[in-house]
Amino acid sequence: MRRFLLAALLALIALYPVWPQAQPDAQLKQAGVCARCHVISVVEWGISRHMKVGTDCAACHGPSVGHVRDERNNIKPDRIPRGAAAATLCATCHSAGCPKTKETGQCQSCHHVHALIDPKKPPATRNEQFEQLTAKWQAAARYVAEGERLTALSQWEKARRAFKEALAEQPDNKIAADRVRLCDRHLGAALPGFEVSGTDLDTATGLPRKVRIAKLGIAMVLVAGGDVELGSDRFAAARPVHTVSVAPFYLGQFEVTQTDWKSLMGTSPSAHEADRMPVEQISWEDAQSIIRKLNTLVPGGGFRLPTEAEWEFAARAGNPVEGVGLTNVASFGRVDSAAGPLAVGSKQPNKLGLFDMQGNVWEWCSSLYVPYPYDASDGRESPDAPGLRVLRGGGFADTADLLDPANRHGERPGRRLRWNGMRVARNIPGQ
Repeated sequence: MRRFLLAALLALIALYPVWPQAQPDAQLKQAGVCARCHVISVVEWGISRHMKVGTDCAACHGPSVGHVRDERNNIKPDRIPRGAAAATLCATCHSAGCPKTKETGQCQSCHHVHALIDPKKPPATRNEQFEQLTAKWQAAARYVAEGERLTALSQWEKARRAFKEALAEQPDNKIAADRVRLCDRHLGAALPGFEVSGTDLDTATGLPRKVRIAKLGIAMVLVAGGDVELGSDRFAAARPVHTVSVAPFYLGQFEVTQTDWKSLMGTSPSAHEADRMPVEQISWEDAQSIIRKLNTLVPGGGFRLPTEAEWEFAARAGNPVEGVGLTNVASFGRVDSAAGPLAVGSKQPNKLGLFDMQGNVWEWCSSLYVPYPYDASDGRESPDAPGLRVLRGGGFADTADLLDPANRHGERPGRRLRWNGMRVARNIPGQ
């Protein structure tokens, strides 16, 4: 996708090489979140006087908050002016009509809707600034390609140098920046507070797939991250289905057990007592207490509850497709209020090696129970915000339909129920 957008961008510049002094990177930055998807439109806008006078995307399309959050385009921008509506919008600034012709309608007969370019005017044949910029991008691409070749040969030091050269040519090259971190990890970057289990490394991130919390022995599994189609049309509270990017993080291989809880907090609050059973009858606030204790005891800190986006991504075994990654759902759903949870690890893990993601105890997430689309920047991850908190995964007394990884349940953060437990997450130490 990145290569496609770059090719489209270069094709557009070739058609209109008369580039303003501000470079494309500056234009994309000024356009903000719109530039994530609408690269070509933003570049078109960037070569018009609209950018120079401060008329940005929101001036014509409105804030479009719902559209920005929902990357599947279920929610349209506030305004999409076309035809006569575009001329009406133009008139809000150009009340006297076209500065040249005084025409008050049919603006698009002479002007591109974003760029205000006269399509009849032939483009210039050469632009030195564009040529310099293209040369830097091409040089960065060559360094990245060399870095990838060296990475395949496990020559991590040389690969890191190549990727850093790429960043020198193109500082915003995300691929090169990610690869530098990958090389750093392979060259022995420490993970404070973790003991690495085995030698298995994730090829994309360079991080160990399995670790344990130092001195406590709590096993955690790498969730390497990616894009997930969050939600489901099956549940009203899980609509609309939308795309969310999940950064790499570590997640408890098992639900927090009563042994884990007692080793940190002294006593277990559980109604069904057994050391290898998940701790339950805990509130969201109780979960925050054990997390604070972990962050005090373990070097590097960074422990927390998973967000509901992270939880759903992990429950689907890192697969973005709805329904993939379910294991042993039918074996739970016992619909027996007198039953209790099973010892952790009693069933088979999913493809990430995570046990009991569905149907043992409901698991607290960090997120507030507020409507979708999911946006971590809208305040739903604030630990101090009032409101219901999300539980995921279903419990031992629930039917199978409630164990769908997209199903969301909200509960008061201070309430303790005997089917509610937790699983601990952690940021990548050192990031």
